[in-house]
Amino acid sequence: MPRRPYLNIVGHWKIWYSISAVLFIVSIVALFTSGLNFGVDFTGGTSITIKTESGTSISKVRDVTAQFGYGDAQIQASGGNTYIVRVPELTDQQKTELVQALDKDIGLQKDKDGNPVADIKDVGPGWGAQVSRQAIIALAVFILAIIIYISFRFEFKMAMTAVVEILHDFVITIGVYALLGREVTPATVIAVLTILGYSLYDTIVIFDRVKENTDQLTRQSRKTYSQTVNDSVNQVLVRSINTALTTLIPIVCILLFGGETLKAFAFPLFIGILSGVYSSIFLAPPILAQWKETEPKYKAYRDRADRGAPRTADAGKAVPAKVATGPKKGPQGKKARPAPAQPQKKPAPAPRPKPAPAPMAEPEAAGGTGEQPGPKPKPKAPAGKAAQPTSKSLAKSRTKGPGSGKKKKKKK
Repeated sequence: MPRRPYLNIVGHWKIWYSISAVLFIVSIVALFTSGLNFGVDFTGGTSITIKTESGTSISKVRDVTAQFGYGDAQIQASGGNTYIVRVPELTDQQKTELVQALDKDIGLQKDKDGNPVADIKDVGPGWGAQVSRQAIIALAVFILAIIIYISFRFEFKMAMTAVVEILHDFVITIGVYALLGREVTPATVIAVLTILGYSLYDTIVIFDRVKENTDQLTRQSRKTYSQTVNDSVNQVLVRSINTALTTLIPIVCILLFGGETLKAFAFPLFIGILSGVYSSIFLAPPILAQWKETEPKYKAYRDRADRGAPRTADAGKAVPAKVATGPKKGPQGKKARPAPAQPQKKPAPAPRPKPAPAPMAEPEAAGGTGEQPGPKPKPKAPAGKAAQPTSKSLAKSRTKGPGSGKKKKKKK
């Protein structure tokens, strides 16, 4: 089975911080220079609801509004050949001219009196301000709930890391809107709040694995907190990527083949999910790891790893170094060679023959030759042993008695 690639995400934190810093600064500059292009719902304007003949499309309605200088008008299809056209505030004469142009070019349904069916309303900026205020309140409550939940489920530092990630994704998403000049609608607000939830989900998955692995860290462990976080990210990396791809596929299809209203909702989802996947994998883990290693416990792990010190469990045991301090004497009083350190097991060489100790057996045991087979001759027997045959010869010279033969047989 092929081995999965291992990415040193936490170790390359400078790269990810630099990318995030550039995106964040560009978004902030775009917000202050270009600003957001708020739609009619936020700035106020005129909303015209029309019923057209069959075969009408949003592009045909937009061609008509473009003749009056409203090519970027917000047009929404609500079904049943009904369209809602939102344009800046118009005078009564401009409203009448626009309805007549729509009736002439695309054909509007008529009432009993033969007049085009068009419901015209003026939308004040107060409604958009109310939507903005409610969106800000919803965002604040969302962040507060996240801090409480993650602090209770994991820890406070993980909660604040998640908040940093959420703000990162939020600023980048609205910064893209400012750069491209896309219109901000209520659908945009809903989409932004949705992507914040998605980004948080991906982060929670990673934090859960980080907590599971770091709970096993002890003083006997050789890994630091950063290494454990990096292992956790790699363990769920494939899952995060697969989840992101399966989420982006339908969104891309909506961007390619959907209507204007659906595209207005899908575009912030696309930008936000890309930013959320990036921040949950490459931004949040390094922030958490560096913040946690400021604690004395994990800082000690880091210092020990940097020094390359042995594990604490082995610190109390004396581990002698394999260095030859001098030759040792063997049992025969000769100097023995120190055993060389062998990193791998190899077949031991044949030992050199050593002088055998003095034999205690009789010379007849050696076959009458007085020698022992081997590379070196057997040393001669001591003088005390050599005198033994003389005693036997003396025994023969003695007077034979009735017990002499028995003794001889016993010796044989």
